[in-house]
Formats: sequence, structure tokens, C-alpha cells
Amino acid sequence: MSTISSILHCNGTNVRVCMAGRSILNTFFDFLWTTTPTLAKLITKRLFFTPSNYKTTPLENHYLDKGRNFEISVNDKTVKCWKWGSGPSILLAHGWNGRGIQLHHFIEPLLRRGYSVIAYDAPGHGESEGKTSSYFEFTDTIRTLLNSSNGHSIQGVIAHSLGGSATVNSIAKERNSLEVVLIAPALRLKEVLYDFFDHIGVPKPLYQTLIREYEDQFGYNMDHDNPSNLLSEIQSRILIVHDKNDPTIPYVDSKELSDEFQNITLHTTKGLGHKKIIAERSIVNSIVNYFKEEEMVSTENILEVYRRADFDKRLNLFLEYPSFRTWFMEIDQSEIVNSSETSGSKFIAI
Repeated sequence: MSTISSILHCNGTNVRVCMAGRSILNTFFDFLWTTTPTLAKLITKRLFFTPSNYKTTPLENHYLDKGRNFEISVNDKTVKCWKWGSGPSILLAHGWNGRGIQLHHFIEPLLRRGYSVIAYDAPGHGESEGKTSSYFEFTDTIRTLLNSSNGHSIQGVIAHSLGGSATVNSIAKERNSLEVVLIAPALRLKEVLYDFFDHIGVPKPLYQTLIREYEDQFGYNMDHDNPSNLLSEIQSRILIVHDKNDPTIPYVDSKELSDEFQNITLHTTKGLGHKKIIAERSIVNSIVNYFKEEEMVSTENILEVYRRADFDKRLNLFLEYPSFRTWFMEIDQSEIVNSSETSGSKFIAI
């Protein structure tokens, strides 16, 4: 176990050793911040904003081989994505140190329900470009995929941990009307992040300066864009699944916020922790069943309704289904071309 990991997991007989380790780290960072702040920020980035390598299992590799891979560009980084099946898509959003394929347990059940599934590796993770990453880059990745101009018919999101935080930020910014499931989400992310740095012994001026630089770089604000502050801007119904004894993200945050908002439902588990929860079959089935067939209209039906609709009805459909707008515009353009060709033929005949 690394020195950092040992300090994070203080318990039993090693408490004094842990406390001493934190004191040493605090002294070290204080000295660096005072003498060479640039080096202090660089080391902090490498220690805490650099994801660990995720080792895929043979089963996960099998799913990756079966998926249709594609790429998107996020802040000049190439992000690797995969898609399985056809029809309305459910997006799988992984957490810190994870990969999209980590949520592979949802793929087959969703395909059987008639959905397609899209997963990705966030910047700095898996096969995507970058050595470091952040909440803001997670958000930009999801926003890029949700943007209707990409042609993805994403109608729901299943997100884990930091992916849940970024999903809340993305939907609030893009004003999407989506079915959302958040598994062990960091909803009070700012508090979790600050508590972590304080716990490790990183000086507050150091990590606050570093976060401000990230805010300036990506155009976000940690106070305003703390997920708990954005929930009031989301009208979609949200299901939160969280284990009561999650050692990583406080369950109490999900409990308090689900009690505050009528559109949020909380499903509490026990004994599944922070990671086992995404592989538990009963939880996977409950989440998949949450996406009700009658509420997820098929692509073909929506496009056929649009073709037969008058102008006012088309306008309403355009506003109601933002993920279909690319297809709607293709229908409109095709009709304009056909109309022009017909008019031209009549003119020549005359």
C-alpha cells in the first residue's frame, strides 16, 4: 500500500503512524507552497488529479471488442467511446479511476429492452487522451455526447460516483429532459473534495488556487456548479441508488437531498459499498426497469410522427426531443429538396 493510501485508511494500531504521516505531508506541502508554488501545484496535480490505471477483465475486453467504437473531441483531447445495439441510447458515465466498460453489467439487460448503450473513457482515463482529469472535464465529455448535433439519440443516463456529479452539471447546463439514475453520486462534491484535501494535509491556499485555475481553464465555478446547487434547475425525475455504508461518498448527502426534491427518489442498499453496487444483479435489474418502455418512445415512432405533423406539431416535437433534432432537420431538408425538384420539373414542363 502506498504512503498516500496508508494515510487515507487510518485505523486500529496504525492511527499514530497515519497522523504522523499527515503532519509530514502538511509540512512538506507548506514548505513547497511557500518556496516554489509552481512545483507545489504540479506535484498536487500528479498526486490527486492523475487517474490510476484501470485493469480490464476478460469479460470487459469481450464487450469492448463487440462494441462499435467512435471518438469525440473534448477540450482538444480525443475521447474514446463505444456503442452497442440500436435504438434510443442510454449513456453509461463512469467515476474517477474507472472506465465506461466498468458499467458493463447494464449492457445486455438494456439491449434486451430495445435500447442501445453508449460508454466512454473520460479524459485521462482508459484509452482516452490526457494524463490528468477533473470534474469539469467529466462534465464537458457528457455535455458533448448529449449535444443533439452529434446525432446520438441519448434518452437516459446511468452514472456512477463522479460521473453522477458531472451528469447533474451537464443536464443543468444543457437543459436536457432525460431519465437519470445516479449511483453513489458525489452531490456535495465541493465539500467532499475540500474534506479530502484537508484530511490528507494539503494546505487550503494551495488546493483552492489549483481549483481556481481549473475553473478559469474550463469556464466553471466550483461553488455554483457544485451538483447540490444545480438540482433545483433539473425537472427530470432522478433515481439515486446509494449504499448506507458507502466509505467513499457520504450516503447522508443523497438522503438529505432526495428528501428535499420531489423529483428525486432514493433507493438505499446495505453492504454493497461504493463499487460492488454497480455489479449487484438485483440493483442492475431495478435500474434497467426504471427506464419504462412506455415512457421511452421508439426512434421510428417519433420520426414517423414528425413526418406526418404540421408546422406547429413539428415545432413542439423539436422542443420536446432535443436528441432527435439532427434527424428532424434532415427530414425538413429532404422535403425542401424534393419540393424544389418538383417545382423545377413543373417549370421546365411549362
